[in-house]
Amino acid sequence: MRYIEKTAEPACMTTWKQKRESAKQKLVYDEFDKKRELNDLLREEQHHICCYCQQKLTHYQGSKIGGSHNEHLDPQNGEYGHDTHQMNYYNIYACCIDSQGLKKKEKEKKHCGEFKGDDIIWGFIQKSDCVECFKYNVLGEIIPNGEYDKWEDYQINYSVLPIVQKDAVYTIQNLNLNCNYLKDDRKKEITALLSILVTMSKEQVEQRISTIESEQCYQRYIDLLLYYMKKKQ
Repeated sequence: MRYIEKTAEPACMTTWKQKRESAKQKLVYDEFDKKRELNDLLREEQHHICCYCQQKLTHYQGSKIGGSHNEHLDPQNGEYGHDTHQMNYYNIYACCIDSQGLKKKEKEKKHCGEFKGDDIIWGFIQKSDCVECFKYNVLGEIIPNGEYDKWEDYQINYSVLPIVQKDAVYTIQNLNLNCNYLKDDRKKEITALLSILVTMSKEQVEQRISTIESEQCYQRYIDLLLYYMKKKQ
């Protein structure tokens, strides 16, 4: 997970909101008719990766591979729903739909916004130090940046963790970011990367890091890649 720096609210939202307010109508996201246009802007803002798992996003809805929806960090509905946040641009992100249609009990595959539903998570993606709160192990697990090296250990020792690590555990759980599908996929990326890193000098790694961080379209799992590359610096 990484901090997503939001730009100014796009005109497609501002104009729609102004018209609704002038007509004394509620700002209801389900009635917003520029969802696709908004998603195009969100994907560009996020360098074309999912706001949570960092898989590639190429289009709005449609095909699950590369598909995305407009995700509300604070949910629209349910126990934790916020009516006033439905059309708050700074609460909306582009999220993958890879596991769309799966039941929540299918925990080995379902993840991100499709798993979160109307639950809440901590807003790490709104924190400038987000990347420093997480790390990755060779099993493909994303874990809090603390003393333990396995996801299971953070779950077992949850009660004694510092508050930031507790928040990270809660967020990972509510997004199911360590489902088998994501773990296995990340593990493949780590294995491939490590085989390349052994052939590279520190200078070459530093140059590669600079290139990756400056790309308009980020590589998927960018923070996993950078985590292991920076360990060689």
